[in-house]
Amino acid sequence: MSASAQLLVILVAMLAFWAIVMRPARNQQRRVQQLQRSLDVGDQVVLSSGIFGTIRALGEAQVELEVAPGTVLTVARQVVVRRVEDEPDEVRGTEGDAASEAPHDPPTEPRTDQD
Repeated sequence: MSASAQLLVILVAMLAFWAIVMRPARNQQRRVQQLQRSLDVGDQVVLSSGIFGTIRALGEAQVELEVAPGTVLTVARQVVVRRVEDEPDEVRGTEGDAASEAPHDPPTEPRTDQD
């Protein structure tokens, strides 16, 4: 294989890597940054750690997030990664009640005492 053909293969591989890996990651990063700029008090959000909460106050670099009644966490604005309404149904748990989907115990047979 000639040197120019090898160079062409390397360039094609780099272009494919950029198209498959780098471009989607950059687009996702832009979406998250846009979300972080558009946050508003009362939004229900998810942090990068998976914590759900409601925004109670916004600062330039911080967010006060209510995670339970009366429990407010102050977190960096950068850790907010999505709004709750943007979550798929499986994550929010609206696919069905876990108790109704639990397997039922098999019926037990009547017990007879034989002495």
